[in-house]
Amino acid sequence: MRVAFLAEHFLLDRSAPINGTQVQLYNLGVGFMRRGIEVHYICGIENLKALKQDASGISLHWRKPRKGPFGWILYLRFYRDKLNHINPDVVYQRGRSYLTYVAAKWARKNKKIFVWGSNGEDGCDFWKNFKRLSRSKSNLLKKALLSPNAILQDILIHRGIKGSNFVVNQTENQRIKLWINFRKKGIVIPSYFPDPPSELGQVKKEKIVLWLANLSPGKQPEIFIELARYCKDCDGWKFILAGGTDKKAYLEKIKEQAKSVKNIEMTGPIPFGESFNLFSRASLFINTSITEAEGVPNSFIQAWLSRTPVLSLNHDPNGWIKKRNLGWCAEGNPNFLFEKGKALLKEANLLAKMGDNCRRFAIDTFTTEKILDAYMESFSRKRNDLTMIRGR
Repeated sequence: MRVAFLAEHFLLDRSAPINGTQVQLYNLGVGFMRRGIEVHYICGIENLKALKQDASGISLHWRKPRKGPFGWILYLRFYRDKLNHINPDVVYQRGRSYLTYVAAKWARKNKKIFVWGSNGEDGCDFWKNFKRLSRSKSNLLKKALLSPNAILQDILIHRGIKGSNFVVNQTENQRIKLWINFRKKGIVIPSYFPDPPSELGQVKKEKIVLWLANLSPGKQPEIFIELARYCKDCDGWKFILAGGTDKKAYLEKIKEQAKSVKNIEMTGPIPFGESFNLFSRASLFINTSITEAEGVPNSFIQAWLSRTPVLSLNHDPNGWIKKRNLGWCAEGNPNFLFEKGKALLKEANLLAKMGDNCRRFAIDTFTTEKILDAYMESFSRKRNDLTMIRGR
């Protein structure tokens, strides 16, 4: 069997921003290859020399990214031509994108399987791009100029989702929204994560509180800085703010806010291959993101695999944090985040005990071969369905 992933970027390209979609596509690609599947990955790569690691056997098909809101239109033919050349049995695309439409149209025309995966909690909303633009802080003129692009992409995405053969959701909430908005049935399959190297499990926990994400207003790093300030009298604790952005003005704003906080350290962007080392050393991981931007964050999974509890401002995917005792959720209350965070730094034994529980849950939920089994079974079932249709 041959599978082609469609994506904007590739995880191991150090010149590209890292997001959850890239992590999951890469993890699944490695898992599929272990099952004997031929894996192709079509994406944009800024600089091929930036691939410090090999692609782990994944066949890369790449083009140079173009900037600008309408640059995506120039890529439509590139992805179509690459799919024609590869001729995969399955096309897999994750997250809302014009690529959702490209994948659906090609698969329908060639009678192949198209799998779409949702990510953020607003991933199955209707008119997501237009709504986000409307709610943004951009001025009215900029919104007016960008509205046609947002509407066009939403229309193409809607057609793509409706044209999928089956949908993989991260959470039950996404599955319900998919049915309400698109009358499509989804299946909830946990994100797949290979277990980190065993030596990382032996790393001694340090007095580190970690925040790791792309720096953006939606991730709200400002709240983490305030948490560090609130805990300035907690002896020996270091707050690490890890992540980067190409928005220079925003980066300078964050640096200015962090400058006066003695116990905080900004590391800049961390390559994915090096991130597990930070999670393994940290005693507590903080998430301050706006809820709609999250699904099941890969950072949560990495933290739990590394025996690191999560203190989240807004998001508790599938209610796991509360139900499975994996940390705490402040349910949108920054004051609770500050108070709970400070209290936890005085409870090293509690953090360690909860960390063991996090590890057990993560191993049972995200590293299991049952995840790959679910994909294999779905691929086989849909391929049989298409064979029957062709035979009529």
